[in-house]
Amino acid sequence: MKKDLFKKCLSAAVFLVCLAGSGFAQAAGDAGAAVDAGIAENAAERPEDAPLKVTVDDAVSYAFENNKSLKSAAIDLEIKKRAKAYSWNTFLPSLGVSGTVMRTTENTTYQTIRSGILSEVRLGALEEGDVGLPPAAYDSIVSGAGYDDTEKLHWSVIAPNISAQWNFNIAMIQSISASRAQYEAGEISWEQTCKDMDVNIRKLFYGLLLQQENLTIQQELLESARARWNQAQINYKNGLMPELSVLNAQVSYENQKPTVLSTEQALKQQKDMFVFLMGLPFGTEIELDGSIDTEYVDIDADELVSEYLERNLDVLALRKNIELLKISLTTSRFSTFTPFLSISYGYQPIVYAAGDWNSLPDATDNGSLSFTLVFNNLIDMLPFSANMQKMKDTKQQIAQAELGLEQLVQNTELEVHTLVDNLSKCQANIGAMEQNVELAWKAYNSTLRAYNNGTQELLDVKDAENSLSQARLGVMNEKFNYLSALLDLESKLNISLR
Repeated sequence: MKKDLFKKCLSAAVFLVCLAGSGFAQAAGDAGAAVDAGIAENAAERPEDAPLKVTVDDAVSYAFENNKSLKSAAIDLEIKKRAKAYSWNTFLPSLGVSGTVMRTTENTTYQTIRSGILSEVRLGALEEGDVGLPPAAYDSIVSGAGYDDTEKLHWSVIAPNISAQWNFNIAMIQSISASRAQYEAGEISWEQTCKDMDVNIRKLFYGLLLQQENLTIQQELLESARARWNQAQINYKNGLMPELSVLNAQVSYENQKPTVLSTEQALKQQKDMFVFLMGLPFGTEIELDGSIDTEYVDIDADELVSEYLERNLDVLALRKNIELLKISLTTSRFSTFTPFLSISYGYQPIVYAAGDWNSLPDATDNGSLSFTLVFNNLIDMLPFSANMQKMKDTKQQIAQAELGLEQLVQNTELEVHTLVDNLSKCQANIGAMEQNVELAWKAYNSTLRAYNNGTQELLDVKDAENSLSQARLGVMNEKFNYLSALLDLESKLNISLR
C-alpha cells in the first residue's frame, strides 16, 4: 500500500508537469534572457557553487520573463492594439500623383495648325475672288507662317497629374467598433494565458515539494531499515534473536535502496523539466524555497458566484465574441442596404504642348470632380441571395453563442461549488489525517522499542512503519490537493483568496 500511494503521488506530479508542458512546450529558456530585477540580484549574490533558491513567486517571474508562448501572445496583442489605435485610417482617401510625357506617332499638333492656317488662307482667297489654291503651295504657306513639321510638335507633358478618391459607407464606422472589440478580446486572451501559466507553474512548484517530501520519507525509511539491521546484529550477538532475523533486516535494508535511488532520479528529472519551463539554462541547480502548507480560507460558494462569476475569463471571452458577431451582422446590414458615396477629383494640367511651356496657372486643366452614389449589388438585398443567407447564419451563430454563454455560466457556477466542497473536504481530511499521523508515530515508536528489546518481529515494525509513512504522505498529498483546488478556484473567478 505504501508503494501504491507513492506511485499515485508521483503520477500526479508527472501529470502536472505534462499538463504545463502542453501549454508551455515553447518555453525553452534563453540562457542570456533578462529576468526580474530582484531575482537577478539574488542570483548575482549567491556563491557560484550554490543552487539557485527559487520561491513560488520567483518561478512565476522566471516563466513570465522567458516563456516564448507568452512573448508570442504579447505580439498578437500588440498587433490588435495598433489596429485599434489606427482604425480611423479606413476613412483616408486614396491619393495618387504622377507625371506623363507623351509622344504622338502622328504629328496631330502640326496637322491642326496646318488646317487652321490653310482654312484662313482659303477664306481670304475666296474673298478676293480667287477660285482655288494649289496643293503644292500648302506647305510653303504654313512654313511662311512660321510653322514646320518638327519633332517637338509630337510631344506633350502632363504634370503633376493628381487623382484623389474618397469612398464612404456607414458600415465603415462599424469597422472601428470591430477593431476596438477585437483588441478587448485580445486583452482577455492575454490575461487568460498569463493566468493559466501562473496556475500551472504554481502547481508544478507544489508538486515538486510533494515529491521532495516523499523522497524525505523514503530516505527516513532507508535509514530506519539500516538502524534496524544494526540493532538486529547487536541482538543476535546478545542472543536475543536468531540469525535469520538479522538476514531479514539486511534484505529489507537492501530492498529500500533502489526505491530511494529511483525517487531521487525522478525528482532530479522533474526539477530539470521545471528549470526548462522557467526558461533557465539547462543544468541550473535549484533549491525550492517554500512549503506545501497554506492558510485555510473561509469562503461561501453562493457569495463567490454572485460577486465574482462575471469575472470568469471564459465568460468574458464569450461575451466579447458575441459582441463581435453582432458588430459583424450590423456591418453586413449597412453595407447591403445603404449606398456608397464616392467622391473623385482629378487635376491634369498640360504644361508642355506644341513646343511651348506653360506655367501651372496658365496650363490647360483636363481634370474633373465627380460625386457618385452607388449600391454595390442590388441582388444582395434579395431574401434568397448568398449575402442574406450569410446574415441569417450570423444571427443563428449569435443565438448559439448566447445559449453557450448560459451553459457556461451554469457550468462555472457548478464548478465553483464543487471546488469549494473540495476545499472543505480537504481541510477536514487534513485534520483527521494529522491526528492519524500522531497515532501512527506512537504505534511505530512503541513497536520499534519492542523490536529492539527482542519482543516484536521485524514484520510488525515494517507494518507500523508503512502505516506511518502512508499517514505522513497522505497528509502532504491532501495539502497539495487543497492548494490545487484553491488555485483552480482563484483562476476560475479571476480573484485572489489569500
